[in-house]
Amino acid sequence: MQRATRIPIAGVHSPVYYVSDTSSTLDLAASLLADTTTATPHLTTIIADRQSAGRGRLGRTWTTPDGQALLASTIVSLPTSFPTEMLGWLVHACALSVRDALSPRLSPLSHSVSLKWPNDVLVDGARKICGILAQLAPASSPFTTSAILGYGINIAQDSDHLATPQATSLFAEGDAEAGADPTSVSHTLLAQILTGLDSRIRGLVTHGNARDCGLADEAANALPLLGTRIALAKPTDPNGHPAMEGVALGLSPTGSLLVRTDDGRTHDINAGDVLATGLPLTTVHDTKEKRANN
Repeated sequence: MQRATRIPIAGVHSPVYYVSDTSSTLDLAASLLADTTTATPHLTTIIADRQSAGRGRLGRTWTTPDGQALLASTIVSLPTSFPTEMLGWLVHACALSVRDALSPRLSPLSHSVSLKWPNDVLVDGARKICGILAQLAPASSPFTTSAILGYGINIAQDSDHLATPQATSLFAEGDAEAGADPTSVSHTLLAQILTGLDSRIRGLVTHGNARDCGLADEAANALPLLGTRIALAKPTDPNGHPAMEGVALGLSPTGSLLVRTDDGRTHDINAGDVLATGLPLTTVHDTKEKRANN
């Protein structure tokens, strides 16, 4: 396993391991879990300055200049009874924790922070500042299993060094401290994220579902697309052509997206890309009804 150095971070009580360069913090966290000589308690986290093979959702690559982002993967301990289909709620829990950490920095700059299904955090509902991945790991005992949450938050990039025109960073949004001292800002954010993540995951495990612990309502309230008409692309479509249009009704008990199409059917969507939101709410049924009344 690649050698990592344990470092202290104020406000973080679980182990944090630092490497300057790695292929992927997700891969390194998985290796750490597999290494029986190293203890990996709940919320053990790997951070890096650079990833040579950082992964986005659906196998996409994710790159950023050295030292300009918080690149982290956190190991979450779960009971073996935790349903694998609930993995999506871990992503929502992480996204909400990231939102709560970013909002105090961006709200004074007149920016809002919200979620985009399934795994992004946006500034002003339009610019991506964070992406999140989750994967399950093999059970470490008859009673405990683990998941790994990987997340990357753009901290200090200026607009010329962002991956796409739709991306942003704290510095690009006017946070001067993020540009001047990205390491300090990253460590502060990490402490806040882990606090929020721990609270939400404990609630999810204790109650056994996202509704009773409040996570379902919290996530729904942070998703502006709910209640609007959206266009979705299938993850297998390389050209991103719209595969479906409909109204985003809400989140299912497993955290997937419920979409009602114009034929009145409700679809449970586990993966895909939201191409557009806020489309006209008029449906085929509504149009036919209006024509019949004229």
